[in-house]
Amino acid sequence: MAAKLNTEFNYRYQVIGETTWEKIKTLKGFLEGRYRAAMLQEAGDKKLKSKEMELANCKKKNALPHVILTLEAELIEMQSFIPAALEAHELNKQEIVILEKLLAELYEIAEPTRIEGYSDEQMFEANAANEYTAMIAKDILSEVIANGRASPAKIRNAMNHPPTFLALQKIGLIPSTAPLLELSENLKSIESIGLSLREPPLLKGTSDI
Repeated sequence: MAAKLNTEFNYRYQVIGETTWEKIKTLKGFLEGRYRAAMLQEAGDKKLKSKEMELANCKKKNALPHVILTLEAELIEMQSFIPAALEAHELNKQEIVILEKLLAELYEIAEPTRIEGYSDEQMFEANAANEYTAMIAKDILSEVIANGRASPAKIRNAMNHPPTFLALQKIGLIPSTAPLLELSENLKSIESIGLSLREPPLLKGTSDI
């Protein structure tokens, strides 16, 4: 039975992406796949017509019976998929409309935040830190709601990116007194590793978009 790859609800609320730019990145990938499916449908139609022409030509030239039978069998097999293929094609067209509509909505929100001169791909890269912070924040909040505290694993994830750790402290998901481990780059002095309450500088390449 033919079916859509995803419903509008799934595309709007369930796809990967906590931030607008990340959702755009994900939905553009889905739309590319739907465009390709539409082109493959067209290719399938041409293959069917080609097979019909080949059969007609073989009959016209009085080809060997087994050649004609083989072509007829191949045509029957191809034609058996037509009802489901037509339904899938219509559903695919509906899905393209849904995706184009959702992307238009997201671009309306995202465009005011675009860094001047940046392509979509550059914006996806610039937004990576924001996406990571939003994802970890939701993970920790869900754990706090369900279990009353964040798991060590998610706190550890936040520590991987100091700006994320500090952002979560500012909104109260991580205690403001929690220290952030700063590691020494001096390979000859492992003992210099220590804890510090100082706010680390923003990592190079992060952008508040």
